[in-house]
Amino acid sequence: MSIFEKRFVPIALALCLSLLGGRAASAQEIVRVSGTGAGVALMGPIIEAFEKENRGVRVHLEKSLGSSASIKAVAKNALDLAITSRQLKPAESAEGLLVSEYGKSPFVVVTNLRTKESNVSLNEVAGMFSGKIPKWSNGDYVRVVLRPNEDSDTKILRAISPEMDLAVTAAQARKDMLLGITDNDAFESVKKTPGTIAFMALTLPLSQPGGIKIMQLDGRQGSVTAMARGKYPFVKPLYLVTRKGAAPAVDKFVSFLNSKKGKSIAARHGLLTAGNK
Repeated sequence: MSIFEKRFVPIALALCLSLLGGRAASAQEIVRVSGTGAGVALMGPIIEAFEKENRGVRVHLEKSLGSSASIKAVAKNALDLAITSRQLKPAESAEGLLVSEYGKSPFVVVTNLRTKESNVSLNEVAGMFSGKIPKWSNGDYVRVVLRPNEDSDTKILRAISPEMDLAVTAAQARKDMLLGITDNDAFESVKKTPGTIAFMALTLPLSQPGGIKIMQLDGRQGSVTAMARGKYPFVKPLYLVTRKGAAPAVDKFVSFLNSKKGKSIAARHGLLTAGNK
């Protein structure tokens, strides 16, 4: 079991007791949602719009548990919907779970707000990760915020280029790097620590405007529009995981996510939904 799962699986299982008992008496239908931080980050405005049109349904957005723990929670009936950054494993599919593609978010370079630069090249980023470029122009030391090696973000980052793959390996061997176990941990590290740099889905910084700085990469701005036009190539996929035979309220919420209004809201908050160009 990974560090990530050890940290969040107990929380997910605890939800099974607290949520099922405490909300059973509610007259409204309840949809319980969690997932990776990048997915949870854009749910607020979508849920608000959904509930205005569906007064008999309440969507409870739980604290981000991450992909693996949220998938386990859906399997245990502690959640109804998980927004994940990966597909199901065979063993998970065998538990009666269903997965569908939700969409893609630009995978962008972010820094602490103190950083003066607004654009970096991929070669410069690789140099910062490896330690060849130790400082920013303002004198702050570069602090790379890494993710666990098995995390989907690390896999996406390694796949960007052979140089980035080597740079990530070099960064993992350094003692001055920061480790964000979750999406939210990584976001908070960049927000609070001068000199930090990281990659993450655009949904995260857009969910907290002014929290961290979104950089251009080789002169290209990571945006939903640029990604849709094929002008920004680095993306993070998101998926929807439910149980077979889910309650009608769950199907109703998933349908809203894939509706014209749901897609429009998602696009404004950093996600290009599947089938939307």
